Amino acid sequence: MSVAEQLAALREGAAVAAPDLRAVVGVSGPDTLDWLERLVSAPVKDLPAGCCRWATLMDGKGKLRADLRLIRPPGGEWLLEIPASHAPALLRVLDMYILRDRVELQDRTASHGFVALLGPRAGDVLAACGLPRPEACGGDGAVAAGGDGAVGAPGVLVMPSRLYGAPGFDLLLPAAGREALRARLVAAGAVPVERTALQIARLEHGVPWFAEDLADNVIPLEAGLDDHVSITKGCYPGQEVVARISNLGQVARKLVRLTAEWSGGAPPELAAGVLTGTGEHAGKEAGKLTSLAHDETRRRTVALGFARRAFWAPGTRLAAGAVELQVEGDARG
Repeated sequence: MSVAEQLAALREGAAVAAPDLRAVVGVSGPDTLDWLERLVSAPVKDLPAGCCRWATLMDGKGKLRADLRLIRPPGGEWLLEIPASHAPALLRVLDMYILRDRVELQDRTASHGFVALLGPRAGDVLAACGLPRPEACGGDGAVAAGGDGAVGAPGVLVMPSRLYGAPGFDLLLPAAGREALRARLVAAGAVPVERTALQIARLEHGVPWFAEDLADNVIPLEAGLDDHVSITKGCYPGQEVVARISNLGQVARKLVRLTAEWSGGAPPELAAGVLTGTGEHAGKEAGKLTSLAHDETRRRTVALGFARRAFWAPGTRLAAGAVELQVEGDARG
């Protein structure tokens, strides 16, 4: 199926994907709640069962180690959803923070995986497959359990999706059942989509992915992840840095959405990395590109990049080599 057809499904219909973008870690033990509260940047103890919440894990200098989702299923252990690209290193970091805590971690990368059901008609497909739709709750979304609801058994956890620039759901289930579920969703009307279409969709909506956009010494507030961090909860790594930035002023750079229009021929060749100013600011370093994709359906390049304060206003023209891009607005964390 063409990229144009896949994008049409993401924008107007229902699409299904399994890009292996995220991994899952099980967390159990009597000290789990206190350990998580000290570790991550969002409140944990007030998260009701059956809800999930986005947070970050930072080092002591406020730099991102991971964007993560706390998942508290209706029954069973806590789960941490983390970037699959950095899962082995993150597991070592998480283990390092277990001192005398009665906490156990279990890497579920091989045993569990996600299927993304996306697009404005995703809810119809979900219902056609007999899966529950998450309701609103006290976190960033509910966790609805399908089947028997057990994470370690043939059941499905359904959560709101926010990583692909399209409305929809992230379905977490045992890896052995992923292909069968994907086939059910396709039979119910979802169009299979690949990473190229997902990349275009998430970039046009300004959604960062960790490996591409957030892994290089990024402070959460630089990347629009303000709702991932709390400056009022108890101490956690990096809290002093984000609190100081929040209280004293803006960050020096910001992750922004960028576009370059092209009317015909091949997509433009963008110089990797450096963004520079144009016009009176020509030649002045303005920031750096982090990810880009060419959308042939709309004849434009979509990208994310960090821009310095003088260059991040919407409408600002920047250059990547000989190609001119326009700042469209802030990224959406």
